[in-house]
Amino acid sequence: MAKFDQIKMQELVKVEETEELILIFKENIKLRIKVVDGKLVSEFV
Repeated sequence: MAKFDQIKMQELVKVEETEELILIFKENIKLRIKVVDGKLVSEFV
C-alpha cells in the first residue's frame, strides 16, 4: 500500500463524481478512481 503513502493522514477536502470518482485532499492532491474492464483503477493526478 506504499502507493497511497502520500495521502495517508491527509484531510479529504472534496469529492467529485463524474464518470470517475475524484478525491481531492489537502495540498491539491487528487486521486482518480475508475472502473476499467471490471476492475478498479486508481491514479494520482
